[in-house]
Amino acid sequence: MAYEDPAGERSRRAQIRPTKQRAENHLIARPGVVGVDIGEKMSGGERTGQQSIVVYVASKRDASEIPADELVPREIDGIPTDVVEKRIRLLSEPIDAARLLPPSELVDAGLYRPVVGGVSLGPEQPVYRVAPDVAKPGYYAYSGTIAAIVVDRLSGLALALTNAHVAAPTPLWKRGDVQVQPSRGDDGAAAGHRFGTLARAELTDEVDGAVILLDPGTAYHPSIAGIGDVTGHAAAVVGAPVRKRGRTTGLSHGRVRSLDLTVELDFGTGIGKRTLRNQISIDSTPGEGWFSNGGDSGSAVVDADQRVVGLLFAGDEDGDFSIANPIQAVLDALDVDLLVAPSAQVASGSGYAGSGYAGSGYAGAGSAAAAGAAGAAAAGGGYSARPSRPGPVDREKVSVGAHSNGTSAGDGVAAQPFTQPFTQPFTQPFTQPVMQPFTQPFTQPFTQPFTQPFTQPFTQPLMQPFTQPFTQPFTQPFTQPVLHPFTQPATHPSAAGGAGDLRSAFWSGYLYALDQLA
Repeated sequence: MAYEDPAGERSRRAQIRPTKQRAENHLIARPGVVGVDIGEKMSGGERTGQQSIVVYVASKRDASEIPADELVPREIDGIPTDVVEKRIRLLSEPIDAARLLPPSELVDAGLYRPVVGGVSLGPEQPVYRVAPDVAKPGYYAYSGTIAAIVVDRLSGLALALTNAHVAAPTPLWKRGDVQVQPSRGDDGAAAGHRFGTLARAELTDEVDGAVILLDPGTAYHPSIAGIGDVTGHAAAVVGAPVRKRGRTTGLSHGRVRSLDLTVELDFGTGIGKRTLRNQISIDSTPGEGWFSNGGDSGSAVVDADQRVVGLLFAGDEDGDFSIANPIQAVLDALDVDLLVAPSAQVASGSGYAGSGYAGSGYAGAGSAAAAGAAGAAAAGGGYSARPSRPGPVDREKVSVGAHSNGTSAGDGVAAQPFTQPFTQPFTQPFTQPVMQPFTQPFTQPFTQPFTQPFTQPFTQPLMQPFTQPFTQPFTQPFTQPVLHPFTQPATHPSAAGGAGDLRSAFWSGYLYALDQLA
């Protein structure tokens, strides 16, 4: 369902854009000016049908009260201006770390496993803040929203996307800072539930973004609570309807006002004021209340086809005007791709090499489509370019994957792969399928039976014996030699490559590994 920006308005904005870009720095330098945009001029609250350079000010005053050198001119190079009052702020919410928010102040502070977009998150550690950042000095817990699940373009590991000012609210942030879902502020004085660590944060002239590396074994799903599966990403279109789901205001609807907003925002002590350009401005749908509020920072803004178009980070105090980074700029700055639902991949033919989703059928939108398609055929519906090996799944986190409201996450729940060596024996049975690869060698024996199938290949040598029976089939080949004997019988045939029994699968994998090493 594509929305077409009227050609006449699009052409007029394109004509105005060079003049706006030349003038915006001079305008923002004037006291009280917080943003410059392109939009329809309003007069007495009525639309004029005339495109203009819109100048946002923190407080609108009568012209007689403003020094002549601070006045916004009525027109610039023949283009009319329109002065509009907006009190624009970041949309993370600092909460006194010692108090529990009452339910009346929240829409959703629930625990979500698998991790999805549209839900609360924040740093585990509170931050000490003083005026003017907060009214009362003290330790504050920061709350924001997870936008969606993304995958690293290099490693293929799963990460959660949000704003830099949410996950890294001070200049002292560092890689590895623990993040919790829900946020600490939403879980009272006690820290919330850890789900990952800060991997990267970028604050540029176009992007306020961060990604959190999900902890090994953490379940995740390529969807947004209250909206559904993420189907991809797209450029925003002026006038098109959009929606978002955030930690504070929940599901809300709006319409894209502009793609040309330049805005100056105060990111707090130690960072200061920053100017972001080419931002998406969004008006709330009339009669539906606020589009955003504090705590909604990091929400994904999606179009009618559930494609992500922006990353929400700021808005005015009235909640009817919101600002988002263009999503392509965010993905490129953080070197990630959105994780999209399997149905979207089938429709678009997209694939993602190295997503860690071997056998699961997920893909990162727009990356390595051909490799993804080829890998899907070879691996039974998914592709991973990284060395992968099956192993145990943390059943508490991964086996069912229910949302906090009790609904099932549905098909396709996946978990972050285990990326460190196992140095102690497995002493309990495997009772769920192994859905993600092991990327380090096994150095201790398996001492309990496997009761679910292996759905990923072995790509590292097995260094200890299997001492319990296999009660489910191997569905992928062994691609590294087995260095210790099998001491219990196989009770199911192999399904790998059509082989009739485990021994055939083993030797085919062994020979394949030797061929690869040659």
